[in-house]
Amino acid sequence: MRMEVTAEGQTIISLLDMDAQTIYIYYPDQNMATGMTYEPVESVMDEVQSITDYNPTILDPETLDGKVCLVVEYTAEVTTTKMWIWKENGFPIRVEMTTAEGTVIIEYKNIEFVDIPDSMFELPEGVEIMEIPGM
Repeated sequence: MRMEVTAEGQTIISLLDMDAQTIYIYYPDQNMATGMTYEPVESVMDEVQSITDYNPTILDPETLDGKVCLVVEYTAEVTTTKMWIWKENGFPIRVEMTTAEGTVIIEYKNIEFVDIPDSMFELPEGVEIMEIPGM
């Protein structure tokens, strides 16, 4: 999986290899990356598939970013989650998670379902990699 995020003007690219259980966080402006192994966690698609375990409430459909979405809301432990699932592809494009501490909103944009060259999932040559042990 590849995810690109721009935060405070800096681009950060995450390259996740689920089979090898490795993740690289790449900072293109610095030509540097950190690498580590990880324990598998639930992906956003796993979460969509497990919604029925929480007796969700199905709300009125909404259109976000031109995409018709199924809107569901459910509570798991102390977190109430509201999720907009793109009907055409079964992919969540917005997630709001609310706890006593506040609300976190995640939005997925510029989503494309196309063939992507393998090279997009590799670090460029010459990148300095700092391995993080024990992670």
